[in-house]
Amino acid sequence: MIEEWVRGIYPGKGEEGNSQRKWSRYILVIVICIGMLALIWPMGKNQPVQVPETSSSGSVERSQQKVSQELENILSQVEGAGQVRVSISLNSDGLKSYASNTKNDVRETVEQDNNGGDRQVREENVSSEIAVSGGSALLVEEKAPQITGVLVVADGADNPVVKEELGEATAALLNLSPHQIRVLPRKEE
Repeated sequence: MIEEWVRGIYPGKGEEGNSQRKWSRYILVIVICIGMLALIWPMGKNQPVQVPETSSSGSVERSQQKVSQELENILSQVEGAGQVRVSISLNSDGLKSYASNTKNDVRETVEQDNNGGDRQVREENVSSEIAVSGGSALLVEEKAPQITGVLVVADGADNPVVKEELGEATAALLNLSPHQIRVLPRKEE
């Protein structure tokens, strides 16, 4: 029956019946193709969202500014501090570690010479590539940049007690040694 359907031969039908069946077969094939295309075609919700990549230095600058602003807000609440400005220096842009796939191929061959001797040859090939997930590299670990120094300029830094409190508060908040922090009085305008 399938063979007859494929060939378009229908016993007992006139030319008109075969013609009608032929068109219905074409329509059936077209509907099946459209259905398969619908299954294969990517849906809008399933496509990965393309986020424009910003440079790592831009994100580092934003995080540096955020930490500076938070520190300014906190230090300005210290009694006698007045208006406070903070500048933070970093030693790098941070560290990002990506997952990688390592492939190790080992091939051993045995060669025989004309004198009956055997020689074994071993070839080893190691290749490594960055693992990709969803069209972008797979990030395993991201370390924030290390703070190397902080400069605090405050109205109340003329007072030695306020100056010491600002330095100690900065050291405690950022987990820094006192020698990495410099507190200076603000210039009067």
